[in-house]
Amino acid sequence: MTESTAEPSPAVAAAHAIVSEPRGPRRLPGGEPLPPEDYRRLFGVLEAVDRAPDLPAFRESLLRALEEWFGYSTIAVLHGPTVAAALWEGHGIKSGYAQEFLDEYAERWIAHDPFMTPEAHRLLAERGCVTLRELHPERVPAQREYVERFLRPHGISDKGSMIIDGGAEGVVYVGAVIRGARTVPARDVAVLRALSRHLAPHAAAQLARDRRTADACRDLGLTVREREVAELAAQGLTNQQIARRLFVGVDTVKKHLTRALAKTRSASRTQLAARWPQFGHT
Repeated sequence: MTESTAEPSPAVAAAHAIVSEPRGPRRLPGGEPLPPEDYRRLFGVLEAVDRAPDLPAFRESLLRALEEWFGYSTIAVLHGPTVAAALWEGHGIKSGYAQEFLDEYAERWIAHDPFMTPEAHRLLAERGCVTLRELHPERVPAQREYVERFLRPHGISDKGSMIIDGGAEGVVYVGAVIRGARTVPARDVAVLRALSRHLAPHAAAQLARDRRTADACRDLGLTVREREVAELAAQGLTNQQIARRLFVGVDTVKKHLTRALAKTRSASRTQLAARWPQFGHT
């Protein structure tokens, strides 16, 4: 006896069909966590980073999108194997910060920053986004001094931080400063928390790609910044374009590129571009 391969009759097919009445799109209920305009902000950021070809482009696209869709003017986008490593080692880009501010922070205040504490890292992992005020720096004398003697004189009233979990590949940390007498809006916090989840696959893929290139370049002795400059130069970017991408000065780019050319034994940018694939660029 063989199994029948005959087509089911129309009556049988109709019995399994799903029939529904068209009722139009679902209306958002009044208790929806985010209003429609905030979903547009969320998708605006996702669209901005969706096709980033590498980690530097992903960082810049994310930073620019936060400027555009949230109005933030002072932002840091950092990355590392853990939140602590991202914050302490500072691999990434920053915009809107004066160099004097960064120097004073590194020399005197970094250890008193509430976002440097294990409790802040735990809350970031749980919530995706945390504000400075949620950390209650007034309860710890050193943190209170950091706020009153460092942040407030620079006009900083609050700060929002978002963590994007890349799993085994590490994390991307985003910090945005609020100036004046304002706090981070609750709506911003809600959107950033949603973004932290939706950006996770993008961050994981970019961090993995960057790690593979770093592993292949480690034997060359390139620093993180030298590798980034070399990779962008190999892609054909000018010194000015690289400086804008990495938020550094043109002279800094020239310095790193000179060292990268020497370490890769490349006589020119053209030779570097031709040889870069053999150094593990993917």
